[in-house]
Amino acid sequence: MISRKSAAQTYTVPRQRLVIALDNSKDCLVALNFALEHFPEGYSYHLVHIQPRPLASSILASTVAAPCAQEGKRARDMEKTADTNRFMEEIFAPKARSAGAEAFALVLDSDSDSSSHIGAAICKYAEEIKPDALVMMRQNKPAISRFFMGSVTKYCADHSTVPTIIVPNRAA
Repeated sequence: MISRKSAAQTYTVPRQRLVIALDNSKDCLVALNFALEHFPEGYSYHLVHIQPRPLASSILASTVAAPCAQEGKRARDMEKTADTNRFMEEIFAPKARSAGAEAFALVLDSDSDSSSHIGAAICKYAEEIKPDALVMMRQNKPAISRFFMGSVTKYCADHSTVPTIIVPNRAA
């Protein structure tokens, strides 16, 4: 909340929110720069990264190896999440904060690395906090790749209950 004072009264203006979906690439700075340029004041930025937990890595061939493999998988997952948190806190959050914005860097889990699971996790988060908009960057993937692997941005554009702003990669 932002408090504003006038000569006659004090009133509180609710802070507006944006969810900015990011991956582990500096290319996503394009989406953040777009948000900072077009929504510069009065917004809090929820910088969200989805950490997938690939289903294929949890399928084990041997029940004898299962406990060891699961422990190794947990350690790798924790390391990946820590790396992502560091990346978000060192690259994205300071950029938003340096522009005077309130920024929250969040790493959320997804059960799978499929576009639809990652997109569903982003949409669910956006639905829970009810932002003014969801900002995403359109990756420059070949059409065949988008057809077979899907697109997180397309999933969110089709399924999000909040307005979705898609920033082209060349918007920088």
